[in-house]
Amino acid sequence: MPKPKKRGSNHQRGAGPEVDEEATQEDLEYKLKGFIDLTLDKSAKTRQAALESLKSAFSSKILYEFIMERRMTLTDSIERCIKKGKSDEQCAAAGLACLLCVQMGSGIESEEIFKTLGPVLKKIVCDGTASIQARQACATCLGICCFIVTDDITELYSTMECLENIFMKAYQRDRDTNGVSSTHNTVLHVSALLAWTLLLTICPMNEVKKKIEMHLNKLPSLLSCDDLNMRIAAGETLALLFELARETDADFFYEDMDLLTEKLRALATDGNKHRAKVDKRKQRSVFRDVLRAVEERDFPTEMVKFGPERMYIDCWVKKQTYETFKEILGSGMQYHLQSNDFLRNVFELGPPVMLDAATLKTMKISRFERHLYNSAAFKARTKARKTMERPSLEFNLPDTHEEGKLYVVDSLNNLNKLNVCPAESQHSLDEEENTGGTGESMTRINTRNQCLFFITFILTLIISLALVSFVIFLIFQTRNEVDQISSRLLSEKKNIEELKKLNNIILKHLNQSRIKEKPSDLYDLPLYSLYAKIKVPGE
Repeated sequence: MPKPKKRGSNHQRGAGPEVDEEATQEDLEYKLKGFIDLTLDKSAKTRQAALESLKSAFSSKILYEFIMERRMTLTDSIERCIKKGKSDEQCAAAGLACLLCVQMGSGIESEEIFKTLGPVLKKIVCDGTASIQARQACATCLGICCFIVTDDITELYSTMECLENIFMKAYQRDRDTNGVSSTHNTVLHVSALLAWTLLLTICPMNEVKKKIEMHLNKLPSLLSCDDLNMRIAAGETLALLFELARETDADFFYEDMDLLTEKLRALATDGNKHRAKVDKRKQRSVFRDVLRAVEERDFPTEMVKFGPERMYIDCWVKKQTYETFKEILGSGMQYHLQSNDFLRNVFELGPPVMLDAATLKTMKISRFERHLYNSAAFKARTKARKTMERPSLEFNLPDTHEEGKLYVVDSLNNLNKLNVCPAESQHSLDEEENTGGTGESMTRINTRNQCLFFITFILTLIISLALVSFVIFLIFQTRNEVDQISSRLLSEKKNIEELKKLNNIILKHLNQSRIKEKPSDLYDLPLYSLYAKIKVPGE
């Protein structure tokens, strides 16, 4: 009997992926609710683990609706953790506050969050008794949240002043000592300087001019700091200040340009042996770009790929903004660039591009196709290099043309497999491929013979070296055995001589003992025997 069909099976089969996606979203939201509840737990480790889990989810997903419903609960939890938690918990809470504002974007809800958390963050940043790590995280959070949500210019200036009071202490150390030495507060100064630089990019031009006049003559002193991150932060800030100054005034002139370029060139070519190779490589790479920006007003354009889209970073303002959000979002930066409306507005990417899974799959290039494309490009580079290296007097135009035909045919074959070259182009070159087949086969035969000869020569050389090494090994082994036998014979000869000496000594001793024993024997004989032995003369 045929089995009865299940009711709704066609509907479930057609909507399978959507149902799975909804179920996955529900599971994620259920877990996030549990993590939000755990942020109020009594255990500090449990609260910190919950904060880290929420950070991971917020950096890898867009959860606007879920967060919108629970934004006040999240804000209260973050505020409580920053106020009452210890160093690690405060750092995790500050990072979660940044991601919360990134998810919400610029709006009234984000302003309410910043009004609640802003005073708490400023208090921790200015508190000298708090841990350096917590103050550093709060300084970064303060700058990013203010960048996202602040429309009030007075709040922007107040936040920048708070950050200025932190990193300007590095200037004071420079006045007290020759150069700037790194201390435990250096990481805090670096974070405050970078957050201040981020906020400077959204200031009005008249305020930018004031800040440039205030800091442009003081920032070069930080280039001599012992800490690598401080030197890099100061260099990038200088490049950004020069870029903003030249945007406001095309004829901008800096008095100490020669001294500054000398410092930057020294850092761009630093070869100090006391520094790690990784640090030197990173420093030289950054300060080469900074030197080009200061001297030549040039910026090396960078391209960022995310999905099917591309973003070009062509100025220091854009680079500073991108690096700041990349540090917060980590591996989720590409996903947020594709889907986060706020970040797309910041980088002027327009509305998100909606592509289904099938379209994304067709846009991907397989490994085999990528290999064929790379091989064709490699042949093109090799051909161009040989043409450039060949002397002009030795050019043979017919031969060059034939070789060019062979190369073009081979490259177009590969590109045709990639579906890059149309079928008509391949068909038009079939005749050239057939005419050049004989010369190509002869070239392959010659190449194969040369390879066989080379391989045979190498094998013969290896075998001869192996035989020579074996003979040398036997010689050394035989010499060692002969030396051992000769040493044994010498030792036995010495033993025999010693035995002879002992024998002579024993014999001498025995002879002496016999001579001493003979007189005593005469006294022991009886008298009649003694008389018998005495002979009377004449008898």
